[in-house]
Amino acid sequence: MENRGDLSPSDPTFSAPASTALPVALAPQNTLIAGSLLVIATILVATALSYTRSMMIPFVFALFLSYFVAPWVGFFKRRLNFPHWLSVMLSILLFMGILTIFALVLRGAIIRLVDGFYLYEERLNELGQMGTDFLGRFQFRLDKASVLARIRDLSIFPYLQSAAGTAMAFVLDFLLVIVFLIFLVSGKGIGEKKQGLGGEIDDKVRSYILTKILSNFLTALCVWIIYFAFNLDLSLLFATLCFLLCFIPTLGSIVATLLPLPIALVQYDAAWPIWGVLLFPALVQVLIGNILEPKLLGRGLDLHPITILLSLMFWGLIWGVAGMFLAVPITAVLKIILDKHPLTHHFSEVLAGRSPI
Repeated sequence: MENRGDLSPSDPTFSAPASTALPVALAPQNTLIAGSLLVIATILVATALSYTRSMMIPFVFALFLSYFVAPWVGFFKRRLNFPHWLSVMLSILLFMGILTIFALVLRGAIIRLVDGFYLYEERLNELGQMGTDFLGRFQFRLDKASVLARIRDLSIFPYLQSAAGTAMAFVLDFLLVIVFLIFLVSGKGIGEKKQGLGGEIDDKVRSYILTKILSNFLTALCVWIIYFAFNLDLSLLFATLCFLLCFIPTLGSIVATLLPLPIALVQYDAAWPIWGVLLFPALVQVLIGNILEPKLLGRGLDLHPITILLSLMFWGLIWGVAGMFLAVPITAVLKIILDKHPLTHHFSEVLAGRSPI
């Protein structure tokens, strides 16, 4: 048997070891395996999150709220030299004070709605009369007396009872959020700069949350000024809901714009104020959401609009409305994690809208 150990690469009979070509040949296969495992893991995690939603939703809300509260703890510790326990307590009290303001706004709006319900009822009777007369011109057969009787039988109190039950459940869940939040911001390293993957996630999520709070507050302020100029009832409530709903991309802005429509239809006799309370807030949302907010975020979370839409659908399916509030920051965190591993980097590029091919 001849010895092939001294063959050179220039020799025609020389062949490279099979192992040198193995990584190139298996690269697509490894990506396929990683993609399959990622799909399986997604299904399993989604099932687990759906079954544990009663505990996971408050915890994740508290986790993201900690990005809002943690800078206050750091401010009290570094700038004012307060002890850690006092900094945490003051930060939580400040946060609770902001929530109290929201609760007082909601309480005042409900009281005003109940007090003015009979005025709205009279206006609804007028609109019902006008609607049946208008449809009668096109030979639609409607029992006018039956329609007006149904309007007169409307009562706000069953809806208030249902809303009270929902509010009580929300309060209980939020108490759990506060408990989680206290533990999350009580750590010794809270408010300090982190390094590595944790630091990148902290920077991205904190930048997103603080920017959204600033842009949503500016949007709500402009919207409230518009509603106040048109003397719209419950204007402060609608502006507050606008601030909250704008945390849901696109869909929240649309809902916030359409929310005042029933009150505007009942309150105004002319058509132009109705158009005013719809078009001007929509213009404000477009200007701030599409011009100011991208400049504040810069490159931002690097998520494609289709990715954001699909994440809203996915997290909304798992956690309902709460999932839609949390969809964007959760997806941004997942993208950062996927981007750090060579096998999952391609999927991170897909979430950004860039083809990995």
